[in-house]
Amino acid sequence: MFRHALTVTGVVAATVTTLLACTASVPVGATPSATSGVQLQTWLYPGSTGDSTCTAKTEYADNRVKNGALNPEYWSVGGNGAVTLETTADGSCNTYSAANVADLKAHSAYQYPTLSGMTTADVHALVSRNSTRTAAVTKVTSLVSDAGLSGVDVDLEDYWSWSAADFTNYKTFLKQLATALHAKGKRLQVDAPAMTEDASFYDYAAVAATGADDVVIMAYDEEFDTASGARCLPISPYDWLKKVTQYAQSKVTDPNRLIIGLPSYGYSAPDPCDLNSVTGNIQFSAMKKSPGFSSNPTTTESRRDASSGEIRWVSGGVLYDYVDSVAMDRKLAVLKGLGVTKVSVWSLGGGNPWFSN
Repeated sequence: MFRHALTVTGVVAATVTTLLACTASVPVGATPSATSGVQLQTWLYPGSTGDSTCTAKTEYADNRVKNGALNPEYWSVGGNGAVTLETTADGSCNTYSAANVADLKAHSAYQYPTLSGMTTADVHALVSRNSTRTAAVTKVTSLVSDAGLSGVDVDLEDYWSWSAADFTNYKTFLKQLATALHAKGKRLQVDAPAMTEDASFYDYAAVAATGADDVVIMAYDEEFDTASGARCLPISPYDWLKKVTQYAQSKVTDPNRLIIGLPSYGYSAPDPCDLNSVTGNIQFSAMKKSPGFSSNPTTTESRRDASSGEIRWVSGGVLYDYVDSVAMDRKLAVLKGLGVTKVSVWSLGGGNPWFSN
């Protein structure tokens, strides 16, 4: 995410006000639904048989996104720019197969399989040549059209290392893909880094102008903005989440085209923080095995961070942080207070906490 350190002064009061505002219209005696008025979607990603990520299918079987979207990673970008279809024939879960497509459709209104590229080198190899762009567009458009899926989710990252030429070519790729998808009656979602101000490497408005139907802001991993010598920041502090969202709203002004991503996972790091030694994206099934973890409600609440709602503790010189259902609900309340109506969650698998209702 965008590496930009922010303060969290005044978060508690602002968050309480937001929570009250979001629940004020709930009838007396009724149980407020944390997710009412919000369309949800979630990502799921590949794993080998037995990996905790492979529980994703049993988790979405409860229809938590029945009226929303499921986004499984189906394609990965290689170092030569070629796009590879990931299938269950490789022994991986959550990847492409006719049976998995049918299961997605049975438990969601929309399906946006993800095209994933995690390094600048891979992104450069894909977008810098017309031949690789065209091949990728043809491959992904054909599959979603033939399989009757809703569209494509593009997750090309390592943004802060991109050159100006990389971003220009990236926009060209998005425009080509959007044009091809729209010709088939399909849609394009684009995953974007969390930002609070203009940056040279990425521009939300310019991405929206390529024809992308949805811009998905991944509003998490603020821990990587921690100042030297300090304790690692939470994953998504309320004040930072609010600033990220408001900045995104100023650039993508149609609320129907803006989706905010929330975290559902944990991390560990040395205390004080060493950004080179952060272990991120820890699923809850693994977090429960961490030294000092407690499921005692009193202990859990004593560890709840006022600036983020996250559960944080230190054991053996290591800081642990995870997002539980209470933190999920409170972060969602912040978004609802800002008028956000579409939210995506990273990610399913491993029993990661979800919203309370």
